[in-house]
Amino acid sequence: MLLTYPYRFETYGAVKIHDVVNVLELDSTNFRGFKGVYSVSYDTLEDYAHRTAIVIPVKNEDFLTLEGVLTAVPHASLIILISGSSRTPVDVYKHEVDLARNIHANTRRGIVVAHQRDPVWADVLKGTPLEDMIGEDGLVRKGKGEGMLLAVLIAAALGYEYVGFIDSDNYVPGSAHEYSWIYYAGFSLDRGPYTMVRIKWPFKGKLAAGDMYLRRRGRVSRITNTVLNYALSILKHIETDIVRTANSGEHAMSVELALKMKWAGGFAIEPYQLVYLLETCYLGLDDGMCDFLPQGVSIYQVQSRNPHIHAERSDEHIVEMIVKSLATIYYSRLNNDMVTKRIKQILQSYGWEKPLPKLRVYDPRGIDPTKVVARFLAESPEAYFLEAK
Repeated sequence: MLLTYPYRFETYGAVKIHDVVNVLELDSTNFRGFKGVYSVSYDTLEDYAHRTAIVIPVKNEDFLTLEGVLTAVPHASLIILISGSSRTPVDVYKHEVDLARNIHANTRRGIVVAHQRDPVWADVLKGTPLEDMIGEDGLVRKGKGEGMLLAVLIAAALGYEYVGFIDSDNYVPGSAHEYSWIYYAGFSLDRGPYTMVRIKWPFKGKLAAGDMYLRRRGRVSRITNTVLNYALSILKHIETDIVRTANSGEHAMSVELALKMKWAGGFAIEPYQLVYLLETCYLGLDDGMCDFLPQGVSIYQVQSRNPHIHAERSDEHIVEMIVKSLATIYYSRLNNDMVTKRIKQILQSYGWEKPLPKLRVYDPRGIDPTKVVARFLAESPEAYFLEAK
């Protein structure tokens, strides 16, 4: 893989945000090298693949689409399929387990399959720092962020150094494959303990009836990026547009970073990661809030070659994501009167007049992933660790 070299970056306290890196070639075999570009050999990609678990959060996804994503993940990486799918009237999760079993039977690759609403999760999380993830019904709360955090625990317990996330709604298997390679390449750029790689799509396509439309910017991400950059510009008194991946579902990080961060529930998870790091390691640096010193956190943003093609979402779903994304900024130390005014103007343009919903935030610091996950896998009759052979 051949990338432009990430020479430009901006620093916010202990947070270093790199400007967008572009994929120049998906396969740079026989590349001889010259200044200004970064070539990643197949051996390097394979090395990081062995050290990385790829998480696929899924909720009632079309099975052909899900199968394409699962089969696109490089063989050397463990797949963690974390499901929030329906159990009634049709047990969709059972079908997902069957799909994973079939893939494992044919490829012998490693796959973990777990449902985030499995009652055993609630049992093993009681008395831990993540007990707040259990809702009033006695099960782990519904939400994308909750499922992703459970997957991080699994990756950590099984000894993986890195964890990457790929949404299950991607219609192009080649995209999921490229995302994995981008994660490996990004980790090789920065060998520090606290690294994050976030993917920017060249186009995000919706499949409408009888036609396709490719957008350069997602309807939610363009808004969240703008407001987050606006907040940073005010705080630093220098205009910036450095953040291009605020709502990137496709992102990855070192497990060491993941276990020291707080996590938001639901759809707020992607922008909250950036907001949390800027709150604690930029605005909270002098208050001793940053847990990532002295190295700091490096954030790489990489633009892929493959577009992200997915089913069209309803307008109501888009508004819900905008509201939850902007809430991460609104309730943070990054906010001020001017940012509040901008957020309210945006929400009013979408007809939103209610108060912004409060965030659910979880802190995994102090939890023992090995102990929690070992007990979960041993006690759950519906979770499966299909080991590589």
